Amino acid sequence: MLYDPNQVFSASIRPLLNRRGDTAIEAKTLKALATSDENIDCCLVALEAVSRNRVLADCRRPVFLITDREDGSVLRKAVSVSACGIANTHILARDLLHAIDRGLADPPYYDPQLLEAALQPAPLLGPQDAHELAHHLTPREDDVLRRIVRGEPTSQMAIQMGVSVSTVRSHVQNVLGKLGVNSRLAAIAFALNYGLETTLREQHPQLS
Repeated sequence: MLYDPNQVFSASIRPLLNRRGDTAIEAKTLKALATSDENIDCCLVALEAVSRNRVLADCRRPVFLITDREDGSVLRKAVSVSACGIANTHILARDLLHAIDRGLADPPYYDPQLLEAALQPAPLLGPQDAHELAHHLTPREDDVLRRIVRGEPTSQMAIQMGVSVSTVRSHVQNVLGKLGVNSRLAAIAFALNYGLETTLREQHPQLS
């Protein structure tokens, strides 16, 4: 289902969806995204058309956000609504389709340029230096970092990990400190920009 009242991306991606056999349904309102139609696999939503997070957070289908903004702060919206991904309209329509498929198959997918923008003004490190910082994370902190990347709120982390909310917050602060970033958003950008998600899974498969 497409929700793009300003036709930022839908006109270019709809023919590609139809060509490969997908049916693109236009949503006239945000509330229409909550439809119970079982044939709808995903909601593709123009970020600029959304003013309230609650509508997307309550959506019954995976939500993939499309934006024409290039500042990393838009990732905060994607994380807050547990979107399966976000991409910028600067990429080709076929690449946008590929990004959506990746977000559905292995969420979340975050546009690489938006990830890099989210790291600013923190200096970009070389891969070896970034992995050296991540090496200092404990297995529990590795787990917390992966949960941050998945967009899990603190309360959910506490329940899933069987610890208190204050303990989770302490772990989060340790992760931010060791990576040299000052927010969860920057931690997400750091982890995905340097491929830490895969590395941590290989180091501690019992936490995957």
